[in-house]
Amino acid sequence: MTIKVKTMKYILFLLFFLICLSQIRSQNLESEMIFPDTLRSIKDSFYVMSPQFDKIYSQLITKEDTFNLGTAGYKGVYMKIWTDIDTIIIPHVNYPLDQLLKIPVVSPRDTSMCILRFQGNSSNFNDKYLSLAKGKYKIEIPEVYELANIILYLSQCSNGTGNYPSSEYANRVKIFFNAYKDHRLIQVLNNNCKSDKIWNTYYGFRENSICFQFENGLLQYNTPYKHVYWDQSQINGGQFRNLLYLVQDFADRSNFQKFYSENINYYTKLVQRQYQLLPIEKIWKWLENEFPQKMQSYKILFSPLISGSHSTQKFYTGFWGEPEFVENVMFINSPEGIDLKNELSEIIKEGLISGIVFTEIDHNYVNPTSSENIVSIKELLKEKNFWAIAEAQKNYSSEYAIFNEYMTHSLFCIYVKENYKLSDANDIIKERVKLMVKRGFPKFDEFNKVLSNILKNRTKTVYELYPEIINQMQSIK
Repeated sequence: MTIKVKTMKYILFLLFFLICLSQIRSQNLESEMIFPDTLRSIKDSFYVMSPQFDKIYSQLITKEDTFNLGTAGYKGVYMKIWTDIDTIIIPHVNYPLDQLLKIPVVSPRDTSMCILRFQGNSSNFNDKYLSLAKGKYKIEIPEVYELANIILYLSQCSNGTGNYPSSEYANRVKIFFNAYKDHRLIQVLNNNCKSDKIWNTYYGFRENSICFQFENGLLQYNTPYKHVYWDQSQINGGQFRNLLYLVQDFADRSNFQKFYSENINYYTKLVQRQYQLLPIEKIWKWLENEFPQKMQSYKILFSPLISGSHSTQKFYTGFWGEPEFVENVMFINSPEGIDLKNELSEIIKEGLISGIVFTEIDHNYVNPTSSENIVSIKELLKEKNFWAIAEAQKNYSSEYAIFNEYMTHSLFCIYVKENYKLSDANDIIKERVKLMVKRGFPKFDEFNKVLSNILKNRTKTVYELYPEIINQMQSIK
């Protein structure tokens, strides 16, 4: 095979053009391009490969068929397309965003179109970030994240999702931002939250805000996170990025950064309290002793304006199947609610709030393990109404999702038994059982007792016992 000089010139031009595109900050960057030349062949075939492909793809040159092939995007990945006389190597220069290139392929007898796609990555961690984050966890109230939560609190989205706590801080928010409760941004969110898109709007706006930070008063799309929650806006950065011009206007007019600065001591005290109550390292170690999956970093983000609606998202570097670094980001509530319960001891407070984080973290371990046992899980939960009431099934509609809710919360109870004295453990577990029944999982107490019996005095890990766990759950009637 030879590489034509003319083709190489076009490759250099293409790379320059793509690099320029990757520097553009846009509300909707179109990443589809057409290669500025034609790949030629004397014969009737062309070939495509990439480092993570398990084979070389061969395709006949015919206008009756378009060859469309994609790969996961990451730093250093490329696709190579060649014929008997031409070769082109296409790197993912638009990383971490999507990239699509259409390449015409011509032989003496026919023509074809080859489409090569690189899937975007939802994060872009640099080497400094990786070195500082690896093996560690961090708890924060990010500035722009708090901006998003204040905006949502002023809108109907917070009321509609139950994220409308009453507190001294909430009153300060109402007073400071009262003149802007009818801002155009609030009106747009109010309109979106009147429909069945309320949760999509709420999560899409709240969680994608961590993709942004202030630089000299301007919101810039330049944090390590490029996309967090996929919502109806259908772009990287979601609802928050789609409404960025209105968010910026709200922040400017309301003098948000002044408010954030005036409350920084309050935020700092809350973060310190969260560190006191959350034994992240203990939870992390316990789960990774029980499962083969490994995380390299955890980040816990919260706001005093969140009552619930917890969620977790995973970000990685390298090929998704064999990631070099995995960070889990959790969105949880403030410790203020638990601290209002003066009748609780410090250890009970720790146990109860730890349940929020544990049952988010362990989805990273339970979910992939359940996927390996999906056939037996579907059989076990084929009568879904037996395991979850109709209201619960609105959010957990599949056998897989229902089982994972049972398993993640029941594993928390096992963790509590093994890490707290018996009387405290019983109190914490009792509250967890009440919570799960209230959430619409009526068989949780029985499920938890069966799991506890299986794991008592175990010599195998939870991962190794998973098939047996599923099988013994059939005893629940």
